Amino acid sequence: MSKYIAIKKASRERKEKLINEVIDYLKNYKYLIIADLFKIKSGDLQELRKKFYNTLKLKVIKNSLLKVALKKVYGDKIAEKLKPYLKNQNIYIFSNINPYEVYLQLEKNKIKTEAKPGDIAEEDIIVPAGNTGIAPGPVMSKFSKLKIPTKVEEGAITITKDTVVAKKGDKISNEVVELLNLLGIKPISVTLKLKYCFDGKSIIENIYVDLNQIKKDLEKAQQAALNLSLNAALPIKEVLPLIIAQAHNNAIKILQNLVIPDKEVLKYSISKAYTNAQIIHEILKSKGLS
Repeated sequence: MSKYIAIKKASRERKEKLINEVIDYLKNYKYLIIADLFKIKSGDLQELRKKFYNTLKLKVIKNSLLKVALKKVYGDKIAEKLKPYLKNQNIYIFSNINPYEVYLQLEKNKIKTEAKPGDIAEEDIIVPAGNTGIAPGPVMSKFSKLKIPTKVEEGAITITKDTVVAKKGDKISNEVVELLNLLGIKPISVTLKLKYCFDGKSIIENIYVDLNQIKKDLEKAQQAALNLSLNAALPIKEVLPLIIAQAHNNAIKILQNLVIPDKEVLKYSISKAYTNAQIIHEILKSKGLS
């Protein structure tokens, strides 16, 4: 057997193995999620695989191989339906968790990675004080250029004060990237960007959850429910203290207007009478009657 034929055979066997593996995933997982690999390095991907080892299967394969697997499991019609979505470089996620929960889990477990020149700082990037373990030399110019105070201590460069090298929203410069990489600081958070999901029947798009908006909506709904319960005087434990306080205030106002010498409102009635007397006195005075 020639070397060329042997390589071709090995390549064909590898493809068949991958297709069979994907077929198995399609049969045993409820959702096929298509995600973008943009900005995800191989090391970041390995870390994500470790984090989600027990819940998600992450597979990087050619779109053409996935199409073959889809045909074998769902038939030509479904494979053709999904064809427009299998473009560019993708990673395929096989999951029994619904795609929105997958989105939240990925957002919660973002991977910290190295910055690149031109990246936008997500938060203030701080170079912490302490021994860097880096031997002094020409490298010290990198610290001085970014106005990072240093001293040589125990044969290594020590940063004497926490220093902000890029503020939130700033573009990260070449100099800052070089220093961060030198210090092993990873300031950029990355995760997989979910594009589409196939549940065996239909395609789900726009897989996104705005937690801040959900929080605002819940707070708004809670306040509306509280107001409704308060106005309807519903005796439920969450609003009962407010209902009692409101009833007490209303009772005080009624007693004040009726000028009933009740011990709880007497001081308010006297104060109100005094104020009214002062007003009358000023009116009479202005008319020369006092």
